[in-house]
Amino acid sequence: MAAEVVGGALLSAFLQVAFDKLASTQFVDFFRGRKLDEKILGNLNIMLHSINALAHDAEQKQFTDPHIKAWLFSVKEVVFDTDDLLVEIDYEITRCQVEAESQHQTFTHKAFGHDSSTTFIKYNYYLTHN
Repeated sequence: MAAEVVGGALLSAFLQVAFDKLASTQFVDFFRGRKLDEKILGNLNIMLHSINALAHDAEQKQFTDPHIKAWLFSVKEVVFDTDDLLVEIDYEITRCQVEAESQHQTFTHKAFGHDSSTTFIKYNYYLTHN
């Protein structure tokens, strides 16, 4: 029984994190930037809210009804798969941000004459001619 209670707490904690991620501008911008259907985010949000509404009651009833226990197990599997998907999207968002920052820094260095290869050539010339 303790495992089911802990499982329910984990499910609730995940759902709260998922709601926060789905509501973030980063996730919405990610979908918009890739021209993905934003309705998918809305549908996922509705589905997770429905699960959240039913999960607490199901956590209690699973001890007396094996069908609810089986349903709850299936729901947890889907929710954890959704968590994996959200982690992948979050990783992709972070990767794109790091890549964009890197490109911005490279552009800034080149625009202001701070290209490392040019600096090395100048430094090498200075050492060999002085």
